[in-house]
Amino acid sequence: MDHVNYTIEDFLMDDRFVNYCLRTDDADVNYWAGILDNRPELRGRAEAAKELILLMAVKVDDEEKHRELNRLQAAIDVTPNAPAHHPVFIATLSRRAKRWLAVAATLLFVGSASLFFMSDNVVDRAITFALVQAQPQTVVQTAVGERQHFTLPDGSTALLNGSSRLRVADDFNGTHRVVWLEGDAYFEVAKNAEKPFIVRTASTMTTALGTSFRVTNYADQTESQVMLTSGKVQVNHIVAGKSMASAILHPSQMTNITTDQPLVIQSFEQEQITAWLDRRLTFQGADFTEIKDKLYDVYGVSLVAESDVAQTVAFTGQFVNRQLQEVLDAIAFSNRVQFTMDGNQLQIIP
Repeated sequence: MDHVNYTIEDFLMDDRFVNYCLRTDDADVNYWAGILDNRPELRGRAEAAKELILLMAVKVDDEEKHRELNRLQAAIDVTPNAPAHHPVFIATLSRRAKRWLAVAATLLFVGSASLFFMSDNVVDRAITFALVQAQPQTVVQTAVGERQHFTLPDGSTALLNGSSRLRVADDFNGTHRVVWLEGDAYFEVAKNAEKPFIVRTASTMTTALGTSFRVTNYADQTESQVMLTSGKVQVNHIVAGKSMASAILHPSQMTNITTDQPLVIQSFEQEQITAWLDRRLTFQGADFTEIKDKLYDVYGVSLVAESDVAQTVAFTGQFVNRQLQEVLDAIAFSNRVQFTMDGNQLQIIP
């Protein structure tokens, strides 16, 4: 079974996962340990579910789980004008059922209704601060085609792609955690419920607690992008220093931000992020457009060519964690062309 789309509710409904958390069955412990090792994107949701299971000692059968969830849903669906006696059934439930109902209610009312398990005021204050903060001076910068890992003072990490710049204030993690990004980077955020982690770009603000996500915002592109691998983030579209729209992303969701366009949430395969992190490139009879898109995605370089040259370019090959020049040399040799570089722009010439 593929558990990639498991929600916290799904974990709680899975007896094998409950056994794994309570350590009551060695086979189930090994089963779920293997899944979480191979599916790191599940760990955030799994840990949240595990905390609830350990806290509430949930261990009821499927029939009872479904029965009480149905009753909870019935209670949720009661209209404001419904007779006041409707909620009384909760007091008549068994002790085990009430414990399960408390967990389910927490998930349905708290988990889905708020962006983070923390006060909205904390997020609001952080966003307000980030909107007015001047760009910091501390800079980590990568060259064309270079990648660099950077560890922030709070233990969070950033993997900067080529032609990228990260600005970090000297007082980062004092009162707030705000960084500025120009280019492309993958963040793994250390948890801190009192200090939301915010990535500012020219057109976006991505707010997180403890999660992993990619932000792309190159100056020479009209579109910005946020891709979430774990946890949950809020993305705000920033225009002239003001937030114009926002969207909440869940794992395997992304949004593209374009001026004067609404935020649209789309799904993506986690393999896309894995391949990007590994710098894995696969070309199978790729034409100019595919080569251009993949070089830009993995190395942050823009490929241009005259139309007659572009029409003749094709390539087949595979690379894993190779430097940009090695990839260019292979493409050039195969097509009998040359590359010239101006900034982060590559020109193909015959």
